[in-house]
Amino acid sequence: MDSALQVDLKTLMALASEARLLSNPPGQIPPGALAGERVSRQQGRGLNFDSLRRYQPGDDVRLIDWQATARLRSPWIRLYNEERERPVFLIVDQRLDMFFATRGQTKSVAAAKIAGLLAWRSWHDGDRLGSAIFSDTQYSLQKCRSPKSNLPAVLDDVLQYNQQLPERYPDELPTTVTLSNVLQHASHLIPSGSWVAVISDFHDLDAPGEALLATLRRRCEISAFITLDDLHLSLPQQGNLAASYQGHEAAFSLSPGLKDDIQQSITARLARLQNRLIRLGVRVNQIVVAQDLIKQLQKGV
Repeated sequence: MDSALQVDLKTLMALASEARLLSNPPGQIPPGALAGERVSRQQGRGLNFDSLRRYQPGDDVRLIDWQATARLRSPWIRLYNEERERPVFLIVDQRLDMFFATRGQTKSVAAAKIAGLLAWRSWHDGDRLGSAIFSDTQYSLQKCRSPKSNLPAVLDDVLQYNQQLPERYPDELPTTVTLSNVLQHASHLIPSGSWVAVISDFHDLDAPGEALLATLRRRCEISAFITLDDLHLSLPQQGNLAASYQGHEAAFSLSPGLKDDIQQSITARLARLQNRLIRLGVRVNQIVVAQDLIKQLQKGV
């Protein structure tokens, strides 16, 4: 099997050890983070209920448990401990637009490997894991559950959708599933306070998609992993080029001026996409598929 075109189970399983090289997702609460005086980045209370004890002078009245107080006829307060776990939710694009590369691995393979690395990182951290893996015509959703019970299902979805691409590529079926569709269906499965990783080339990010991301960002941390092929940075000064996409073919002669126009156009498009996501409060990571994924993730995650 050509690992540049699709992943296999052995590849995904081998990512377990490499995932240890990654740091915790952004916003993850390290041990003792709530003990200092700085404002926590954690959303929500950030605490789990631990136990009840009798009210003592000086206790915060907001911690009084009124039901227990009424039942026991004396003031009782609720005690909490630090909430160290943060659910992780992966949204992974495996559509035909991702089945592209000029060298190295395709964007779809890079996305599958990133998803595998982040899933294994969740396993190592003990964080609940959920996912939405999607193709041009269907999607699979996994609720956030213990990584020990959910990791196999998430990896199976990534594997299944990735391995379908080489078979579907010649047909170039019309796309019926958009990024906005997936965000809409996945949102109700994502717990508040989660870390959401969206792995895609974001070619069809539209206004409804931005609105869904903005709504989700109000209760979660979001990181975008924009997978891209850097052909525009490595074009020759001149020569003949040919391209084919969804039944359309084109051939043209490359000149120094045309090369500069292509480079500037693609660079500007990527910059606009990045700025749109940043304005929504999304952390942006641009992933070049021909470069070392681990090193890029270590810089961005």
